[in-house]
Amino acid sequence: MHSFDPAVIGPDRSTAGPVSLAQGVYGARGNLELLACDELDGLWVFWFNADLDSDPLETPDVPPGSWSAGLHFAAGARYRQADILQSTLGPDHLEVLACTDDGVLESWFWSPGPGFARRAAAVATGVQHFAASIDHGVLRVTVVTGTGSIVHLASDAVGYPDRHWERAADGPEPGSDHAALAALGAAGIAVDGIRAGTARLASSTRAGGTVELTWRDAEGRIRHLGLPTPRG
Repeated sequence: MHSFDPAVIGPDRSTAGPVSLAQGVYGARGNLELLACDELDGLWVFWFNADLDSDPLETPDVPPGSWSAGLHFAAGARYRQADILQSTLGPDHLEVLACTDDGVLESWFWSPGPGFARRAAAVATGVQHFAASIDHGVLRVTVVTGTGSIVHLASDAVGYPDRHWERAADGPEPGSDHAALAALGAAGIAVDGIRAGTARLASSTRAGGTVELTWRDAEGRIRHLGLPTPRG
């Protein structure tokens, strides 16, 4: 089902900055996973139940068409950016890349049972911000350092769940909010009520194809809106 009315995610959680959204493989229709930095300590993950009312009800506490209350993890550090990605490895583990206020880019993964676990080795240090992508378990990261240098890194599936990072020739482009702002404006959302730099756009297969829009409103709350993917 689409979220035609903008939903507020985690209204009782103190989070900050842009969020990251990916479609997972869990649930009958592929739930949405959303990652946000806590305002002071750690990270929050929220998930959207994309199942239909006609699907078997597996999570009574998060009924179809609603967001979870959130799970806190990674306590002990303050983060400035974090991304979540669905992997085929594990199988079907989630990957998290998170940059601390000290510029350390950490690598985490989620598996059923143990939950989130941080890998001992950092991806990079001196990081200002980054972009990440995944393809068949291969993670690619573009790092922008505090001095403005751009570094591309990649990690294949050898030795998984451990990851080893090597320099790469290219990588994902750093994110921009231009496409998300255009889509939000076209959907009737007042762009002047969106906090600068927080609008993001992702895509999912739910309901035959959905544009997943996230942003922070003037009060700093996380908002989500799902719209049908344009045809033609």
